[in-house]
Amino acid sequence: MDTVRALFETNTFGTIALTQAVLPHMRERKSGVVVNVTSSVTLKPLPLVGIYRAAKAAVNAFTESMAGELEPFGVRVRIVLPGSSGETSFRDTARTRLRGIDDAAYGGFMQETISRMLASTGPGTRARDVAEAVWRAATDPSAPLRIPAGADAVQWAAEEAQAR
Repeated sequence: MDTVRALFETNTFGTIALTQAVLPHMRERKSGVVVNVTSSVTLKPLPLVGIYRAAKAAVNAFTESMAGELEPFGVRVRIVLPGSSGETSFRDTARTRLRGIDDAAYGGFMQETISRMLASTGPGTRARDVAEAVWRAATDPSAPLRIPAGADAVQWAAEEAQAR
């Protein structure tokens, strides 16, 4: 539960608190853009990242609701959904917080899943992809609410759209 609370504190509550801090100024100016960066893991279920996915999905829901609420004030709202990147320390950080790998009932599944994830050679996301998506979100009024960043995120977003 400590890990759950920490993930929600950082990813969800921190995002909401920062948004609440800047919104009064944006509403007063009748302009601004809120760009929340979440994750492409919110597009489909994956093993071992359920709590992280839930924290990021909560930010997506918050942001989607804000979009309609803030439009009358001239404030645009966008979500950037990066894919998996070997250029960041996310994987290493996630591994340090992973619990249960030594569990008799669940540890084998976890080890197999991690091995599959590490062996994956699909398209990935570069830091530049995320920077470009954030720039588009901030500067292009015609950008969609949800902007996937990186080849894998674009692929997952297309799959999700087809499934609907």
